[in-house]
Amino acid sequence: MRFLADLALFVEVANTRNFSRAAAALGMPASTLSRRISALERELGFNLIHRSTRIFKLTDAGQACYEQSKALVAEAMRIKEDVAGIASRASGHIRVGVPFDLAQTIFLPLFARYMLDYPEISIEVLSISGHPNLLAESLDLAIMVGHQVRLPDSSFWSRRVGTFPRRLFASQEYLAKHKRIQDPGELAGHSCIRGVHGEPVSQWELRREREHKTVKVDGKASANSVGMLAKLSKEGMGIAILPDFLAFHPGFGNGLVRVLSDWEAVPAHIFALTPSAMQSARIRKLVSFLKENFEAMLTELSSLWKS
Repeated sequence: MRFLADLALFVEVANTRNFSRAAAALGMPASTLSRRISALERELGFNLIHRSTRIFKLTDAGQACYEQSKALVAEAMRIKEDVAGIASRASGHIRVGVPFDLAQTIFLPLFARYMLDYPEISIEVLSISGHPNLLAESLDLAIMVGHQVRLPDSSFWSRRVGTFPRRLFASQEYLAKHKRIQDPGELAGHSCIRGVHGEPVSQWELRREREHKTVKVDGKASANSVGMLAKLSKEGMGIAILPDFLAFHPGFGNGLVRVLSDWEAVPAHIFALTPSAMQSARIRKLVSFLKENFEAMLTELSSLWKS
């Protein structure tokens, strides 16, 4: 059905917000793609995209059409693959961007297991930071950390694949030189190693069951990598908020000691991002594999490094 095919083309254009990138992803000339979208607009009886501005923008009708069509198109693609038998196997090459710390601890072992399970799959792992532009970096998939259960500001498709707690840790050497901390308010008198998100984060939100406290912290050391926070804490620079798998990992925290053992920081959520909801079988299967095995990997790492 030509209408559904053109609708799928429109969804891809709206996903990428650029005719040239969408055409490259679809494997067709940009001029052909533009003609197909124009034909769809004529069939619908209204414009989908503002063509009078230099910045890509959907019309109000185009935005409504996109919101209602993207799930339909994704489902149609799934049905097509199922009927063709493609979804029963995974093959091909995948470019994945992962923050260095997470790659070293969690995701490289998971990717290795996936490739062993699916010999026709090859995975290229690239180190990324922050919120990557999947299209500009030609990534099929990216792993991202967030402190909310959703990514409402992301223009890409995302799925949460796992969550891990974050706690307070310091080295034995640091704690031996300082008075024992019994309340979050006492952190103000300690050297705290702050994560950098634009600027060092100086407000730590801590939780104990239903009790919440926000404390102001300071310290000489800061870093934009959780792995570097763990290493700085290991070197005696102070207290850091870390996941267990970095606090105990021999390459990072190497047996840091927990501080304020009944308090935790806001948990971190791991998201898998793809440029489009119209995913191939190899991407969809890999994301499902990561989600299914994430918690088991955390448990395995925890028992390995704590023993």
